[in-house]
Amino acid sequence: MRNEMVGAVVRRAIEHPGFREGLMENPEQALSEHGFALEKEDLREIEGVRSELRGDGGGDVEQKLIAIAERYGIDPEGDRPIPEQK
Repeated sequence: MRNEMVGAVVRRAIEHPGFREGLMENPEQALSEHGFALEKEDLREIEGVRSELRGDGGGDVEQKLIAIAERYGIDPEGDRPIPEQK
């Protein structure tokens, strides 16, 4: 379930730049305002996502978010989970 929740947060960040900004500035407030109620483990995962987005001296944030969503098994452009690679 954690991957799905974190993936949903990442997908929302891809779709809504305002949410993305809020997630970087004040994650708990942004998550609450958008209806996400995450457990502490999920919040730690989100902190890792935030760190990853801040790293590498910038770069294309949207592409980073897409890669992160795929890593969590979420199709960043739809509602379907990405099939597992064998």
